[in-house]
Amino acid sequence: MNEEGFWIDHVIYGVVDADAACERLREEFGLGSVAGSPHLGGTANRIVPLGPDCFLEILGIDDTSKADGAWLAATLQGQDRVLWWCLGVTDLDDAAERRGLPIRSGQARTDDADELVFRSAGMPQYPLPFFLKLNGDPEVRARVNAARYEAAGHTCAPTGYTFVEVGDFAPVLDGWLGPDHGLPVRYEPGTGPGIHACGIATADGEIILR
Repeated sequence: MNEEGFWIDHVIYGVVDADAACERLREEFGLGSVAGSPHLGGTANRIVPLGPDCFLEILGIDDTSKADGAWLAATLQGQDRVLWWCLGVTDLDDAAERRGLPIRSGQARTDDADELVFRSAGMPQYPLPFFLKLNGDPEVRARVNAARYEAAGHTCAPTGYTFVEVGDFAPVLDGWLGPDHGLPVRYEPGTGPGIHACGIATADGEIILR
């Protein structure tokens, strides 16, 4: 973790069909999932809890007549793939100020009626990672995360991310995050900007998603 307190909060895995993708992740890797929050823009999601402070978001196409669903369909072109990533940060106001970014507030409700209130910065800069800070009592969030991990029913015992692979020209991402960001980033020049793969540590070995 660098001086700004970054960590990989979640990676977004864009998929054509969220339910089918979750079934495949369970069959191939032993990763379970739980319901995500309702989306209004034409996408649907499920959550793969990976540890106390991180998860994999399965983002699927739901309604292409709506803006987000249409964008996701056009971006994926029928191919499930790692799409974006989000960084948790200890001081969102400082992170946003350093980069001249506005802060947006939002909330989401899951099927278990748990309400998430959050603040974010940098989402319009896709495919660069954006920054997120959850509101509320950290101890309550920790209990919720532990319950979701248990409910997912993993058979591989995931513990978090081992790396993210990006195609960005290194100085671009270093300029965004700072050269001493301390994140497990692997550069793969020539693959295009943004994230293309991630690694997940489990009791059965490393899982690599692309």
